[in-house]
Parts: sequence; C-alpha cells; structure tokens
Amino acid sequence: MSDFVAVVVLSLLSSALTEALSYGLVYRTEAFQRLKAKVIQTEARLEEEKNAVSGSGKHRQRRIDGLETQLADARRSASSLQMRATLVVGLVQMAAIYAVGTRFSGRVVAMLPFEPARMFRSLTHRGLPEDSPVSACSATFVFVLGGLAFKAIIDRYLQLGLPKGSSLPSWVADPEAAITGKK
Repeated sequence: MSDFVAVVVLSLLSSALTEALSYGLVYRTEAFQRLKAKVIQTEARLEEEKNAVSGSGKHRQRRIDGLETQLADARRSASSLQMRATLVVGLVQMAAIYAVGTRFSGRVVAMLPFEPARMFRSLTHRGLPEDSPVSACSATFVFVLGGLAFKAIIDRYLQLGLPKGSSLPSWVADPEAAITGKK
C-alpha cells in the first residue's frame, strides 16, 4: 500500500474514531437530545412566525424576538455540552497528527499539481527535508486535509449535531435576497 493511501485511510479512521467519541460523550445523552429537539421546535415556530401575515407588527416582532432569544439560549446550552467532547477530540487528533508525522517523517506522500503560495509552504512541507520539490506534500498535510473532509462528510451523513440551516447568516442562507435587497 502506498504512503498516500495509508495516510488517507488513517485519516478516515481517525475521523470515524473522533465522531464515535463525540457521539458517546455528547450526542447520545438525554440532555443533548432534549436541546436538539428544542432547537428544531423553536426554529420551526420562528419560521412559522416570520412567514405569518396575521398579527400586529409590534406584537409579532416581540414574539419573534422571544423565539430568537430561546433559540440562542438553547444553542448556547448545547455548545456548553459539546465543550467536553471538543477537548477530548482535540487531544485525540493532536496525538494522531503527531503519530502520522513521526511515522511518515521525511517522506513525500503526494505531489501538488501547482506550487503553493509561500505562506502555505510550511503547511505542505511540514516534516519534509528542505531540498524537497516545492510541490511536494507531506503526510501531515494530507492527513489534516483528509480529516477535515471526512469529518464534514461523516457529520453530514449521520446528522448527529444541531441543525445548521438557520444558524447561517442571512446573506449566506439566501444570497439572492441579500443582493437584491428583498426579504
């Protein structure tokens, strides 16, 4: 097995392990499940209230503000629950990056089809000798990029965390409305 494939497989396994740790420490707990249900319910009520045409403007705005406050509080509480898992996942990832960097130290695992900008060369060349080609890529770089990609894929597929749709800024969620100025 080539070094590149080995690093990608290790990256996938590391991402799966950290997501399993997150599931065990946070996502399966009753407190998080309650908060997740509350966030989903509050988001639905908020969307319903924003789309409603009945009610006076002042009273309706007060209800919307109250729902937005409830939503922010629920998200804040969920974030505090996730803090413990974030610390554990960070330590596991740091150990995995160190192990991969040590195991594949000095070996080029991939070649980039371009020359990276000078400020990114320290990232792509981490652990490589100075005389290696500019487009050479270290195992650490491949491992970290693979980990980021696999974690995003696993998160999206399993949908363990809080829903992310409404937490986006309005100009990201609906760029056309932001450009045209319509609501």
